[in-house]
Amino acid sequence: MTRLRRALLVGLLAAGFLSSGPAGSAGTSGPAPAAERVPGVTPPLEKPFLVADGVVRRTLAYGTAGLEQTVDVYTPARGPYPPRPTVLLVHGGGWQIGDSTEWQDEAVALVREKGWTAASLNYRLAPVHGWPAQLHDAQAALDLLRDRAGGLGIDVDRIGALGDSAGGHLAALLGEPGPGREPLRSVVTWSGVNDLSGLTQQASSGGCATHGCTRRGVAARVVGGLMGCTPERCPERYAQASPAAAVTSEHAATLAVSSEGEQIDPRQAWVMDSALHRNGVPSRVHVLPGRLHARGFQRWAWAPSLQFLAATLSPETTPPYPRPAVTVTLDLPQRSETRVGRPVRLKGVVRPREAGSSVSLQVRQPDGSWRTARLARVLPGAYDTYYDLTWTPSARGTTVWRAVWRGSGAVATSPPRAVVAR
Repeated sequence: MTRLRRALLVGLLAAGFLSSGPAGSAGTSGPAPAAERVPGVTPPLEKPFLVADGVVRRTLAYGTAGLEQTVDVYTPARGPYPPRPTVLLVHGGGWQIGDSTEWQDEAVALVREKGWTAASLNYRLAPVHGWPAQLHDAQAALDLLRDRAGGLGIDVDRIGALGDSAGGHLAALLGEPGPGREPLRSVVTWSGVNDLSGLTQQASSGGCATHGCTRRGVAARVVGGLMGCTPERCPERYAQASPAAAVTSEHAATLAVSSEGEQIDPRQAWVMDSALHRNGVPSRVHVLPGRLHARGFQRWAWAPSLQFLAATLSPETTPPYPRPAVTVTLDLPQRSETRVGRPVRLKGVVRPREAGSSVSLQVRQPDGSWRTARLARVLPGAYDTYYDLTWTPSARGTTVWRAVWRGSGAVATSPPRAVVAR
């Protein structure tokens, strides 16, 4: 059999045009196992397929664009389906690639371990489909889930979303109510984009603020491919597509997770956190060490994400999510080099804001102890409480710095940063 004929046969089987066995044979023993998804081919709609022991997946269409406008719904293999908390999972991929089945393992875990309903979204992709097609698709899929809630075990008052990277951007936008649409109860984003114009302009990219690398051109190209123009030419378009620009007091509670040196600058999480706090919306930010992006840090992000979703979707049976701890940063690479006599900026932020606090810059002594070398004025900014000063090395050698915040009887310390003067 030629490769072309084999591919065609697989596609026909997946689409349901051909049967792999006697008609009706699958029905005698429950749902048939799900076949491998064929790229671009829509599986039989509405039919439940077994994807794990006790869990089935149904594919529903919310548009006419084939597989791109579908949503997979995961439920127990056997009903009935009482209303349950529900999580919409949104894949990333720079708005250009990706598929809903990327989240299948997590969807199965939500059904099995939490007893919830899970749904995973496909949406039209750029650059073939420009903005706002992706948002319109996400909204249409959410509307369909609400309309079909009774038969799928969805509690329309307890829907959350979890998205990674570009999917986090869409999930954050779904967290804001729209005309005739209630907001989600909660949103979790991994490496989400919240200020598209800011992302293209941040010198560290897309990321790597603490490691010194720069990918600004990559971020600008990917966002430009989605938007079809630059921030300078289409400022209103960029603002409308930026979750941080649309926050109101009705926005969903939000947890944002990113890493120190990743592709999406961690400041994307903090700008959203600031907007949420200004509007009285519960918000948490976790910045993990290292440079992993989105699904790359899943092993560390999954448990707190589940905890946050449970605390917001089922607060009557789940302990509250921990209050945000004060975070102080020292915005230097973990190890940087300079020359004697050249000034080095020692700057950072304290989040969340707190009045009456102070920041001291300390240096590590040869015996491992720390000595306060500089005191920094803490200043209120548009989004943060920050400090900003300079230090000029006068001799060769390595100086290890850290920032220490004190306020309300608490202390927070940044990771140490080494500056080598040559």
